[in-house]
Amino acid sequence: MAIVERTEGAGAVLWQAIDDGDVRIAIIHRPRYDDWSLPKGGVDAGESHIQAAFREVLEETGVKAIFGPEIGTVDYEVNGVTKEVRYWLAEADQFNAATPNPEEVDAIEWLSISDAINKLSNSDDREIVRMAEEFGFGSTPLVLLRHAKALKRDLWDGDDGDRPLEHVGQIQAAKIPGIYAPYAIEKIYSSDAIRCVQTIEAMAAEYGITPIYSSEISEFGFEKDSERALDYALSVMLSDKPSVMCSHNPVLPKLVKKLIGKKNFKRLSAELKPGDSFVLHHRSGDVIAVDWTPAPKVEKSK
Repeated sequence: MAIVERTEGAGAVLWQAIDDGDVRIAIIHRPRYDDWSLPKGGVDAGESHIQAAFREVLEETGVKAIFGPEIGTVDYEVNGVTKEVRYWLAEADQFNAATPNPEEVDAIEWLSISDAINKLSNSDDREIVRMAEEFGFGSTPLVLLRHAKALKRDLWDGDDGDRPLEHVGQIQAAKIPGIYAPYAIEKIYSSDAIRCVQTIEAMAAEYGITPIYSSEISEFGFEKDSERALDYALSVMLSDKPSVMCSHNPVLPKLVKKLIGKKNFKRLSAELKPGDSFVLHHRSGDVIAVDWTPAPKVEKSK
């Protein structure tokens, strides 16, 4: 059986709202191909897809963006190699945050949605912009993060709340800040269990955020009063701040059900392993999309 070569890429529909409430989309001109494109590029070793999309937007447009939900995937073939590119919505935040390489991008235009669709060279890019328009612009993320890999229960003699991360979990925790940086997180909430505290320490330090610890979203607290934990999570979402909430596998699926109500999203079928998360994108508490984010990759020691 022939092995099909495959590469992975990531990009974004970069947008900004203008004074009259309309939206403008950024498209770039690539002199190498003499085409108009959405910002995108390959995923480097050790990067998550959203990290790659965040980096490519910065490198190709000079704009530091705040990312929203993932909106679509495009597959195409180049010289016999299949390339899969995943796209996010990304709102322009800081302009001139970097200088694009003129050999890669020699022009950037901000156009209305219809003008962008007309000018984009590739039909796949045009379809992604149509998806973005249909989805709508502007939302707030709530990251429901399962703590990183902890020491197994049967290897720990102390109180379960004091059970720490194992070595792999510590590496995961150190990599977590880069994965969620594109969301411009403002608040971090965590169970007071040590494995959760250790999971968000590096993130809190890198983002310059003082975490809020609560026993209500710990396993013990949830077992004691599940309704109080659910109300706590709902209040966090209704605060309308980009937030992370680190908790436990028995707790998080129930929190998700509370927050999405009767809606159903296919991403929720994913198993939540240590270091994984569900990212709920909402508009004033109304969840409009759910992304699943896998734990940071950790190289196995030889």
